[in-house]
Amino acid sequence: MKIEDLEVFIAACDSDTFFTPSGAHRYQSSASEEILRLEEEFKTLLFIREGTNTGILTEAGKTLLEYARPLVRAYRKTLKSMEQFRPYDERSIIIGSLPILKQYRLNRVFSRFEDDFEDEVELRLEIGKGRDLLSGLKEGYYDAIVVRKSMLNHPEKYDMYRMATDEMAAILPADHRLAGESYISLPSLKNEFFYLADPNTQSFGVCWNLLKSQHISTENVRTADIETILKEVADRRGVALLPVSTLNVMKQEGVITIPLQPRATLEVVFAVRKDQQRSEIMEELIELIDFRSRGVPSV
Repeated sequence: MKIEDLEVFIAACDSDTFFTPSGAHRYQSSASEEILRLEEEFKTLLFIREGTNTGILTEAGKTLLEYARPLVRAYRKTLKSMEQFRPYDERSIIIGSLPILKQYRLNRVFSRFEDDFEDEVELRLEIGKGRDLLSGLKEGYYDAIVVRKSMLNHPEKYDMYRMATDEMAAILPADHRLAGESYISLPSLKNEFFYLADPNTQSFGVCWNLLKSQHISTENVRTADIETILKEVADRRGVALLPVSTLNVMKQEGVITIPLQPRATLEVVFAVRKDQQRSEIMEELIELIDFRSRGVPSV
Protein backbone atom coordinates (compact mmCIF):
# COMPACT_ATOMS: atom_id res chain seq x y z
CA MET A 1 0.00 0.00 0.00
CA LYS A 2 1.45 3.33 -1.10
CA ILE A 3 0.72 6.59 0.65
CA GLU A 4 0.11 8.14 -2.79
CA ASP A 5 -2.67 5.61 -3.43
CA LEU A 6 -4.36 6.60 -0.18
CA GLU A 7 -4.04 10.27 -1.08
CA VAL A 8 -5.80 9.66 -4.41
CA PHE A 9 -8.50 7.67 -2.62
CA ILE A 10 -9.12 10.49 -0.11
CA ALA A 11 -9.10 13.06 -2.92
CA ALA A 12 -11.80 11.05 -4.69
CA CYS A 13 -13.93 11.05 -1.55
CA ASP A 14 -13.38 14.77 -0.98
CA SER A 15 -13.89 15.83 -4.56
CA ASP A 16 -16.48 18.55 -5.25
CA THR A 17 -18.65 16.27 -7.35
CA PHE A 18 -18.44 13.19 -5.16
CA PHE A 19 -21.39 14.02 -2.93
CA THR A 20 -23.77 15.46 -5.55
CA PRO A 21 -27.31 14.08 -5.46
CA SER A 22 -27.24 12.57 -8.95
CA GLY A 23 -25.05 9.51 -9.47
CA ALA A 24 -24.47 10.55 -13.08
CA HIS A 25 -22.31 13.43 -11.93
CA ARG A 26 -20.26 11.68 -9.28
CA TYR A 27 -16.48 11.47 -9.18
CA GLN A 28 -15.32 9.73 -12.33
CA SER A 29 -11.93 8.53 -11.10
CA SER A 30 -13.19 5.78 -8.80
CA ALA A 31 -11.57 3.39 -11.28
CA SER A 32 -8.22 5.20 -11.39
CA GLU A 33 -5.02 3.21 -11.35
CA GLU A 34 -4.32 4.04 -7.70
CA ILE A 35 -7.78 3.02 -6.48
CA LEU A 36 -7.78 -0.13 -8.58
CA ARG A 37 -4.44 -0.98 -6.97
CA LEU A 38 -5.95 -0.57 -3.50
CA GLU A 39 -8.94 -2.71 -4.43
CA GLU A 40 -6.62 -5.42 -5.71
CA GLU A 41 -4.61 -5.32 -2.49
CA PHE A 42 -7.68 -5.49 -0.25
CA LYS A 43 -9.58 -7.88 -2.56
CA THR A 44 -12.76 -5.80 -2.41
CA LEU A 45 -14.45 -2.87 -4.15
CA LEU A 46 -14.12 0.54 -2.54
CA PHE A 47 -16.66 2.31 -4.78
CA ILE A 48 -19.98 1.17 -6.22
CA ARG A 49 -19.78 1.26 -10.02
CA GLU A 50 -23.29 0.27 -11.05
CA GLY A 51 -26.60 2.12 -11.38
CA THR A 52 -27.39 5.56 -10.00
CA ASN A 53 -25.13 5.03 -6.97
CA THR A 54 -21.96 4.91 -9.07
CA GLY A 55 -19.12 6.54 -7.18
CA ILE A 56 -20.55 6.01 -3.68
CA LEU A 57 -18.31 4.32 -1.13
CA THR A 58 -18.94 0.69 -0.26
CA GLU A 59 -18.78 -0.35 3.40
CA ALA A 60 -15.17 -1.39 2.77
CA GLY A 61 -14.49 2.04 1.29
CA LYS A 62 -15.99 3.78 4.32
CA THR A 63 -13.79 1.70 6.63
CA LEU A 64 -10.67 2.46 4.60
CA LEU A 65 -11.45 6.19 4.59
CA GLU A 66 -11.71 6.14 8.38
CA TYR A 67 -8.18 4.73 8.66
CA ALA A 68 -6.67 6.48 5.64
CA ARG A 69 -7.22 10.04 6.84
CA PRO A 70 -5.11 9.79 10.04
CA LEU A 71 -2.44 7.77 8.20
CA VAL A 72 -2.04 10.37 5.47
CA ARG A 73 -2.22 13.21 7.99
CA ALA A 74 0.56 11.60 10.09
CA TYR A 75 2.66 11.19 6.97
CA ARG A 76 2.14 14.80 5.93
CA LYS A 77 2.81 16.02 9.46
CA THR A 78 6.14 14.18 9.40
CA LEU A 79 7.03 15.81 6.07
CA LYS A 80 6.05 19.21 7.44
CA SER A 81 8.27 18.70 10.51
CA MET A 82 11.23 17.80 8.31
CA GLU A 83 10.79 20.89 6.15
CA GLN A 84 12.64 22.97 8.73
CA PHE A 85 15.83 21.47 7.29
CA ARG A 86 15.03 22.56 3.71
CA PRO A 87 15.68 26.01 2.22
CA TYR A 88 12.67 28.08 3.25
CA ASP A 89 11.56 28.98 -0.25
CA GLU A 90 11.52 25.31 -1.25
CA ARG A 91 8.92 24.36 1.33
CA SER A 92 5.36 23.36 0.52
CA ILE A 93 2.21 25.28 1.45
CA ILE A 94 -0.54 23.44 3.31
CA ILE A 95 -3.94 25.11 3.55
CA GLY A 96 -6.63 23.66 5.80
CA SER A 97 -10.27 24.36 5.06
CA LEU A 98 -13.76 23.61 6.19
CA PRO A 99 -15.70 21.65 3.51
CA ILE A 100 -17.04 24.89 2.04
CA LEU A 101 -14.75 25.60 -0.90
CA LYS A 102 -17.25 24.60 -3.57
CA GLN A 103 -20.10 26.24 -1.66
CA TYR A 104 -18.36 29.62 -2.03
CA ARG A 105 -16.60 28.84 -5.32
CA LEU A 106 -13.18 29.18 -3.71
CA ASN A 107 -11.48 26.20 -5.34
CA ARG A 108 -10.64 28.28 -8.38
CA VAL A 109 -8.68 30.76 -6.25
CA PHE A 110 -6.18 28.10 -5.28
CA SER A 111 -6.20 26.27 -8.62
CA ARG A 112 -5.38 29.49 -10.45
CA PHE A 113 -2.54 30.18 -8.03
CA GLU A 114 -1.14 26.71 -8.69
CA ASP A 115 -1.41 27.30 -12.43
CA ASP A 116 0.44 30.61 -12.14
CA PHE A 117 3.23 29.14 -9.99
CA GLU A 118 3.22 25.60 -11.35
CA ASP A 119 6.97 25.10 -11.14
CA GLU A 120 7.51 27.04 -7.92
CA VAL A 121 5.03 25.73 -5.37
CA GLU A 122 3.59 22.55 -3.95
CA LEU A 123 0.21 23.62 -2.58
CA ARG A 124 -1.96 21.13 -0.71
CA LEU A 125 -5.54 21.68 0.40
CA GLU A 126 -6.81 19.59 3.30
CA ILE A 127 -10.47 19.46 4.32
CA GLY A 128 -11.06 19.20 8.05
CA LYS A 129 -13.22 20.02 11.03
CA GLY A 130 -13.00 23.36 12.79
CA ARG A 131 -11.20 22.14 15.90
CA ASP A 132 -8.59 20.25 13.87
CA LEU A 133 -8.00 23.25 11.62
CA LEU A 134 -7.49 25.63 14.53
CA SER A 135 -5.10 23.29 16.34
CA GLY A 136 -3.23 22.59 13.09
CA LEU A 137 -2.70 26.30 12.51
CA LYS A 138 -1.60 26.82 16.10
CA GLU A 139 0.91 23.95 15.86
CA GLY A 140 2.31 25.30 12.58
CA TYR A 141 1.12 22.34 10.52
CA TYR A 142 -1.10 24.58 8.39
CA ASP A 143 0.27 27.72 6.80
CA ALA A 144 -3.26 29.13 6.73
CA ILE A 145 -6.85 27.99 7.16
CA VAL A 146 -10.16 28.84 5.48
CA VAL A 147 -12.81 29.07 8.21
CA ARG A 148 -15.76 31.12 9.35
CA LYS A 149 -14.54 34.25 11.12
CA SER A 150 -16.63 33.55 14.22
CA MET A 151 -14.53 30.42 14.88
CA LEU A 152 -11.43 32.48 15.69
CA ASN A 153 -11.63 33.17 19.42
CA HIS A 154 -8.58 35.48 19.44
CA PRO A 155 -8.79 37.38 16.13
CA GLU A 156 -5.96 39.69 17.18
CA LYS A 157 -3.54 36.78 16.70
CA TYR A 158 -4.32 36.41 13.00
CA ASP A 159 -4.09 38.26 9.75
CA MET A 160 -7.49 37.66 8.18
CA TYR A 161 -8.57 38.16 4.59
CA ARG A 162 -12.25 38.04 3.67
CA MET A 163 -13.01 35.31 1.12
CA ALA A 164 -16.82 35.19 1.17
CA THR A 165 -19.87 36.56 2.93
CA ASP A 166 -23.13 34.79 3.57
CA GLU A 167 -26.24 34.87 5.70
CA MET A 168 -28.60 32.39 7.26
CA ALA A 169 -31.97 31.87 5.63
CA ALA A 170 -35.17 29.94 6.19
CA ILE A 171 -35.69 27.08 3.73
CA LEU A 172 -39.43 26.45 3.34
CA PRO A 173 -41.68 24.22 1.25
CA ALA A 174 -42.65 26.10 -1.89
CA ASP A 175 -46.32 26.15 -0.83
CA HIS A 176 -45.66 27.22 2.77
CA ARG A 177 -48.02 29.87 4.18
CA LEU A 178 -45.09 32.32 4.37
CA ALA A 179 -43.62 31.46 0.97
CA GLY A 180 -44.52 34.86 -0.49
CA GLU A 181 -42.65 36.90 2.12
CA SER A 182 -39.51 38.90 1.24
CA TYR A 183 -38.06 38.38 4.73
CA ILE A 184 -39.03 36.15 7.59
CA SER A 185 -38.66 36.38 11.37
CA LEU A 186 -37.93 33.31 13.44
CA PRO A 187 -40.85 33.86 15.86
CA SER A 188 -43.22 33.42 12.91
CA LEU A 189 -41.88 29.86 12.59
CA LYS A 190 -41.89 28.99 16.29
CA ASN A 191 -44.37 26.10 15.92
CA GLU A 192 -42.46 24.41 13.11
CA PHE A 193 -40.07 21.47 13.18
CA PHE A 194 -36.59 22.82 12.42
CA TYR A 195 -33.88 21.04 10.49
CA LEU A 196 -30.28 22.16 11.08
CA ALA A 197 -26.96 21.01 9.63
CA ASP A 198 -24.71 18.56 11.43
CA PRO A 199 -23.80 19.66 15.01
CA ASN A 200 -20.11 19.65 14.05
CA THR A 201 -20.67 22.47 11.56
CA GLN A 202 -20.34 26.15 12.37
CA SER A 203 -23.76 26.93 10.88
CA PHE A 204 -25.37 24.60 13.43
CA GLY A 205 -23.99 26.69 16.30
CA VAL A 206 -25.14 29.92 14.67
CA CYS A 207 -28.66 28.57 14.11
CA TRP A 208 -28.91 27.04 17.58
CA ASN A 209 -28.00 30.37 19.15
CA LEU A 210 -30.49 32.17 16.90
CA LEU A 211 -33.31 29.93 18.10
CA LYS A 212 -32.31 30.36 21.74
CA SER A 213 -32.04 34.15 21.39
CA GLN A 214 -35.61 34.25 20.04
CA HIS A 215 -36.82 32.02 22.92
CA ILE A 216 -37.84 29.30 20.48
CA SER A 217 -37.91 25.77 21.88
CA THR A 218 -35.13 23.53 20.57
CA GLU A 219 -37.09 20.37 21.38
CA ASN A 220 -38.33 20.26 17.79
CA VAL A 221 -34.85 20.57 16.25
CA ARG A 222 -33.52 17.75 14.11
CA THR A 223 -30.15 17.49 12.38
CA ALA A 224 -29.20 15.76 9.14
CA ASP A 225 -26.98 16.05 6.09
CA ILE A 226 -27.93 18.80 3.64
CA GLU A 227 -29.37 16.48 0.99
CA THR A 228 -31.70 14.86 3.53
CA ILE A 229 -32.72 18.23 4.99
CA LEU A 230 -33.78 19.60 1.62
CA LYS A 231 -35.80 16.48 0.83
CA GLU A 232 -37.55 16.63 4.21
CA VAL A 233 -38.46 20.28 3.65
CA ALA A 234 -39.73 19.55 0.14
CA ASP A 235 -41.91 16.81 1.65
CA ARG A 236 -43.36 19.37 4.13
CA ARG A 237 -41.92 17.69 7.22
CA GLY A 238 -40.47 20.92 8.58
CA VAL A 239 -38.40 23.99 7.74
CA ALA A 240 -34.65 24.45 7.71
CA LEU A 241 -32.13 27.09 8.70
CA LEU A 242 -29.12 27.02 6.39
CA PRO A 243 -26.64 29.44 4.81
CA VAL A 244 -28.04 30.92 1.59
CA SER A 245 -25.00 29.63 -0.31
CA THR A 246 -25.98 26.03 0.43
CA LEU A 247 -28.40 26.20 -2.47
CA ASN A 248 -25.45 27.01 -4.77
CA VAL A 249 -24.31 23.44 -4.29
CA MET A 250 -27.41 21.41 -3.53
CA LYS A 251 -30.50 21.80 -5.70
CA GLN A 252 -33.95 20.64 -4.64
CA GLU A 253 -37.31 21.22 -6.28
CA GLY A 254 -40.20 22.27 -4.08
CA VAL A 255 -38.28 24.49 -1.66
CA ILE A 256 -37.68 28.24 -1.46
CA THR A 257 -35.14 30.37 0.37
CA ILE A 258 -36.19 33.45 2.38
CA PRO A 259 -33.64 35.67 4.20
CA LEU A 260 -34.07 36.16 7.94
CA GLN A 261 -35.00 39.46 9.57
CA PRO A 262 -33.00 40.58 11.47
CA ARG A 263 -30.13 39.33 9.33
CA ALA A 264 -27.81 36.65 10.63
CA THR A 265 -24.56 37.08 8.72
CA LEU A 266 -21.57 34.81 8.21
CA GLU A 267 -18.08 35.61 6.97
CA VAL A 268 -15.47 33.22 5.56
CA VAL A 269 -11.83 34.24 6.03
CA PHE A 270 -8.35 33.11 5.07
CA ALA A 271 -6.50 33.22 8.41
CA VAL A 272 -2.72 33.30 8.91
CA ARG A 273 -0.91 33.47 12.25
CA LYS A 274 0.78 36.83 12.68
CA ASP A 275 3.81 35.27 14.38
CA GLN A 276 4.40 32.59 11.73
CA GLN A 277 7.32 32.93 9.36
CA ARG A 278 6.25 33.06 5.71
CA SER A 279 8.07 32.11 2.56
CA GLU A 280 8.12 34.35 -0.50
CA ILE A 281 5.65 32.08 -2.29
CA MET A 282 3.30 32.21 0.72
CA GLU A 283 3.48 36.00 0.60
CA GLU A 284 2.51 35.78 -3.08
CA LEU A 285 -0.57 33.73 -2.15
CA ILE A 286 -1.52 36.17 0.60
CA GLU A 287 -1.14 39.09 -1.81
CA LEU A 288 -3.46 37.38 -4.29
CA ILE A 289 -6.09 36.67 -1.63
CA ASP A 290 -5.76 40.15 -0.15
CA PHE A 291 -6.37 41.72 -3.56
CA ARG A 292 -9.37 39.47 -4.12
CA SER A 293 -10.79 40.20 -0.65
CA ARG A 294 -11.20 43.89 -1.49
CA GLY A 295 -14.02 42.98 -3.82
CA VAL A 296 -15.86 40.86 -1.22
CA PRO A 297 -18.46 42.92 0.68
CA SER A 298 -18.23 43.02 4.47
CA VAL A 299 -21.07 41.87 6.71
